[in-house]
Amino acid sequence: MTTFTTPAGRTYAYTVETGENGETVYDLSAVYDVATFPIGTVVVHPNWELDPVVPGLLNIQFGKGSIDRHERTDVPMLGEGTMPYVVGSHLVNPADLVPDPETEDKNAVLLLNFRKKILGAAYQTSAPAERATKATYDKVQDLTTALVTVYQNDKNTPKREATYAAFLNTQRAEKIQPQIDHIDQQIKTLQITRAELTHKANSYKTT
Repeated sequence: MTTFTTPAGRTYAYTVETGENGETVYDLSAVYDVATFPIGTVVVHPNWELDPVVPGLLNIQFGKGSIDRHERTDVPMLGEGTMPYVVGSHLVNPADLVPDPETEDKNAVLLLNFRKKILGAAYQTSAPAERATKATYDKVQDLTTALVTVYQNDKNTPKREATYAAFLNTQRAEKIQPQIDHIDQQIKTLQITRAELTHKANSYKTT
């Protein structure tokens, strides 16, 4: 296992594998002085949106598998109390980690921002999602910030991202094809209409 330390000083160990479509799948464990505890899986891959408004976003998914959170496995236990599982997925912007050249504090700790609230649940599946506590939010933000840095520094990331881009391009082509089919039908209709009008015009010329 490889380890990394977060901005808040937490240490995690992880193994990494490549998902079916090029996703980066991290199996994580929390490392303490007394023991190491498996906590679950976080999946990272480029933005899944086919027509993204903001370029370069990454998707952080809690748990392996389906886009439906109730079908995921190995959902990470990063929460507390009655909601130990962190569920859902988030688009984050790695640009948030780049220091602002105009800031006065060059040593400021930069953390990723979430575009929606962090959700927790009592069970991996078949449990309603509720807003997580501030402590859970802070832990997830801390972990995600470090994990994105690990992702960016991984020499296999460009190859995985190329695989994921090919996966998205297939979907983009499928999305465009009905528009092409519609235009082809319009062209065919116009060709028939043109032929009918031409035939009528020619009949007037010969009379």
